[in-house]
Amino acid sequence: MPGPIIFHSLTRTQLRQIRELHAASLKRFPGPDLLGLVLPEAEVSEEDAFYALHYIEETPVSFLSCFCPDGEICELSGCTSPRFRNRGFFSCLLKAAKKEAERLFGDVLFYFQCLSSDPDTAAFCEAQGLVFSHSECIMEKAQPSRGPDEGILQTAVPPASRVSLRPSADKALLAKLHRKAFDCPAAFSEDYMDTILADPDTVSHLILAEKKNVGLVHLTFQDAPAGPAAGPKEQIVYLMGLGILPAFRRRGLAEAALQAVSSLLPDRSRLTLQVSTLNTAAFRLYEKLGFEVSSRLDYYVLSNL
Repeated sequence: MPGPIIFHSLTRTQLRQIRELHAASLKRFPGPDLLGLVLPEAEVSEEDAFYALHYIEETPVSFLSCFCPDGEICELSGCTSPRFRNRGFFSCLLKAAKKEAERLFGDVLFYFQCLSSDPDTAAFCEAQGLVFSHSECIMEKAQPSRGPDEGILQTAVPPASRVSLRPSADKALLAKLHRKAFDCPAAFSEDYMDTILADPDTVSHLILAEKKNVGLVHLTFQDAPAGPAAGPKEQIVYLMGLGILPAFRRRGLAEAALQAVSSLLPDRSRLTLQVSTLNTAAFRLYEKLGFEVSSRLDYYVLSNL
């Protein structure tokens, strides 16, 4: 079977082969599950996505996915088996995917996602002359053992800015706050809240200041995988989203809300979040509070292929 070949849905066999290819790449250059290649579902065709595979005999050795949810920006990501790198396979996939995306979606902007832990793909971007745009970062801060009056985020928050958190499962209210805080279409916010509320490990909280709803935050509680000589498991708390309503911004409420989040975290936990470097205010706030970048997904503009 020659390559590259464009597919609009994948069989279970293809998906299994792609997962094996992806696992081999991660084994060579480990990266977190939160950032990396987004794998498709088997036998599902979506109008805003397609896939390109390069085969040697009956086995795919290079894979690329194309996702264009808004008809304006196409996000491309993929990987090549470590055994078959530096042979031009991925360049062929990118050219084929760009041509197919232009046929399907018209004149769109292309971004290629590159996990920074993989030096091969970073070198590929440099060799192709791709222009760096921005990064999606995983940032983390550890929660040490503490006394009853200590918190993970040791910052001086003015008393007037202090907030409280209240758990809520009110879909209508949460969707309304989400739409305003993140400037999303109503239908998207409702679907997003359906997903959040269906997850038993995720808890949504209203952010209150002076008895007013000023925003919302979602926290997902997970156990960290046990290591070879692991003691008690570390609790991973993933900040799914923190949003402040536009009318209440620039008052220190996001910082105060993160301080309030600290009171919900157990000992031996790690608060993790994802933020874009394009969101300068949020990125600087997390840096100020002591969060550190643990991994990065770089976005390159694809224009010259």
